[in-house]
Amino acid sequence: MINVYLSARALAAARSVDPAVSPAAVHAAVEIALVEQLREVATWSPDRIRDRAARIEQDAAG
Repeated sequence: MINVYLSARALAAARSVDPAVSPAAVHAAVEIALVEQLREVATWSPDRIRDRAARIEQDAAG
């Protein structure tokens, strides 16, 4: 099971696209996206995962 914390900021972002979106709908969409990503990454080699993590860190640093 994946536990996802849905912040007010995430809900506000979703509602900027669709004001009627429910927190449950946003939560479900995020959970599904995470599961899909985890399934994809599960097939990657450890080196590929480390390389991707390094690129994410570099992008986050600016």
